[in-house]
Amino acid sequence: MVDLAFLLVTFFMLTSSFRAPEPVFVDPPTSTTEDQIPKQVFLVTVDDKGRVFIDLTNPAVKELVLKDMMRDFKVKMSGEDVKKFAGAGPVGLKMESIPAYLELDVNERMKVEQSGVPYDTVNIKKSQLYHWAYNTRLRAHNDFNDRKDEAEKRGLAFDKENYIQFAVKADGKTKYNVLKHVIQVFREAKVKNFQMITGLEAKPND
Repeated sequence: MVDLAFLLVTFFMLTSSFRAPEPVFVDPPTSTTEDQIPKQVFLVTVDDKGRVFIDLTNPAVKELVLKDMMRDFKVKMSGEDVKKFAGAGPVGLKMESIPAYLELDVNERMKVEQSGVPYDTVNIKKSQLYHWAYNTRLRAHNDFNDRKDEAEKRGLAFDKENYIQFAVKADGKTKYNVLKHVIQVFREAKVKNFQMITGLEAKPND
């Protein structure tokens, strides 16, 4: 039994993936909804200072979207850095600053004061946040179709709900105008549906 216990501990240590530390903490408004955050999500986090952070929980698609961003903003990164980015967690940096950020170890990254992903309230389609959302929407669509086709070829069941969704999580002190601009970016990127992430509060007694 002792040997079995050690084997199980070793198995979980080798197969577990550690969650990357988040560079920002937000305290979102609460609601009584019990809907869960989607497993596959493009999440835009907005802190109380109005800084915007992005994350994509599908590592393979996240790599592809980063390559799209590298093309759009003429930023060069090694294949190793691209893979690092896929596991880096939320990032709130300009594209030009990401390569240097990825060169740091995890502890050093936590010390970096991230300024937020740039977004433009006038020329929205030129802003980096728009390109993140737009490229993610296209890659999410392709990923869904590719997995659907593969499931059909193999005669496997396919979960049509397993789609990369968009969501916004904002601090309760975030200014309304900031959220308004983020939502406008989604609209310009033709993201028709997205979720607002809130904290859970107790339902009122009848």
